[in-house]
Amino acid sequence: MYTYEINVGYSVLDESLHMTVPAILDCFQDAAIFEAENGSITVDYLYSRNIAWLLSSWQIVIDRRPVLNEKIKITTSPYDFRGFLGYRNFMVSDTVGDSIVRASSIWTLIDTAKLRPVKPTQEMIAGYELADKLNMDYAPRKIVLLADEDNAAFQEEFQVRKYQIDSNRHMNNVEYVRLAMETLSGSAEIRELRVEYRKPAVYGDRLTASVRKAQKQHQVALNDGAGDTYAVVEFKF
Repeated sequence: MYTYEINVGYSVLDESLHMTVPAILDCFQDAAIFEAENGSITVDYLYSRNIAWLLSSWQIVIDRRPVLNEKIKITTSPYDFRGFLGYRNFMVSDTVGDSIVRASSIWTLIDTAKLRPVKPTQEMIAGYELADKLNMDYAPRKIVLLADEDNAAFQEEFQVRKYQIDSNRHMNNVEYVRLAMETLSGSAEIRELRVEYRKPAVYGDRLTASVRKAQKQHQVALNDGAGDTYAVVEFKF
């Protein structure tokens, strides 16, 4: 299990002076990288073997969002490996140790030269310290889209910018959530976020956000021009 602490800064807040959802995801992403860099399965270890862990799905349950200057603890730990999939939990807790955000994620190990999934070696698995699975209601990896005829769907187009590209030369995982949040209206508090990643977007790609809504549910399918889906993002309020 890996843990680090921060004070919530002004630059990661929204107009309500609460930490934004993408900023929370940035903390989770950093925690996973920090753990790797402090262990034996570092980024360089993976890149030197032409392999990478690509995020397949998120499920984030938010009891409350941190506020300005609050000291928070971010924790992460893998809890299982199955075939070419890795399973990892994340948590944000306050100064008294209460959990305020819980998350589950599924990762796919990819051969970056052959562009296909591969199983981790025993050396890799031994390089991770497994922890108990976090207590939460786990949703399926795949998100079932609401029917079009039952919803007022509309579309908005985005183009992938250079600042959105990470070291994998894809649009960073958190950027899909940022784009999807551009379709939200009103001030309803996000209580749960799910993301299913289907294919990576690269610099210059154009993503069309197709929105489906139901009571206390807002889904965004980020598609390409041919109708294939990069990612599906679901918000619950």
